[in-house]
Amino acid sequence: MEIPDYLIDFHRTARRQGPGSDASTRRALDALPNAAGVGTILDLGCGTGRQTLVLAHETDAQITAVDILRPFLDELEARAAGEGVAERITTWEASMDDLGLDGCSFDLLWAEGSAYTVGVENALRLWRPLVAPGGAVVVSDLCWLTDSRPDEVDDYWAQGYPDITTINGRLRSFGPAGYECTAHFVLPPEGWTDEYYTPIRQRSADFLRAHGGDADVAAFLDSGLEEARLYDRFGDYYSYVYFVLRPRE
Repeated sequence: MEIPDYLIDFHRTARRQGPGSDASTRRALDALPNAAGVGTILDLGCGTGRQTLVLAHETDAQITAVDILRPFLDELEARAAGEGVAERITTWEASMDDLGLDGCSFDLLWAEGSAYTVGVENALRLWRPLVAPGGAVVVSDLCWLTDSRPDEVDDYWAQGYPDITTINGRLRSFGPAGYECTAHFVLPPEGWTDEYYTPIRQRSADFLRAHGGDADVAAFLDSGLEEARLYDRFGDYYSYVYFVLRPRE
């Protein structure tokens, strides 16, 4: 599917392309059983690399950052140079289900809010050969926080992310995929609001004016604002959850 230029332009200049926070990236890193021994990291679906930069500052690892969009990778390279960590970050333009990294292995695979694009269980099976012995995987995924919720929010995410499940449902899926979960936690609300939706609200009007009120751009921006309004009303029912996984031998 061809991705419109306006979508790339809107997200390329953003701090983040989805909910998350530096504190949550650090918390997941701290939960690794072998954090001190991580020498190589594969950051999958990195976007413009907010979490990539945190990982670079918090570890001494060599990082390979993967995304399907070259403009995002170019932005990451510029940001990494500005923060003095460019020599430890290599960008790789590829799809997460066709990486072209056969024969490579990494101490840590990292996927914040990205594995859903190829299916979490499918992604974990595909990525298993890339995990070095003793290595780990960190994924964050959208999960229900309750067993029941209002029809409006249930219907919205059933259409937007049909694979959404409860935290326990996601935990149960890791065993058949060949992993054990050693830690998990929920992204706090500010990872949605301060880090993601507030900037979207601040940028949308100017972005639409810069594109002359184009109808396609307006529809794209409205979808993001609708999602933000949904979170305002129903954010107690869902969130991203970070999972720290260890492959089973």
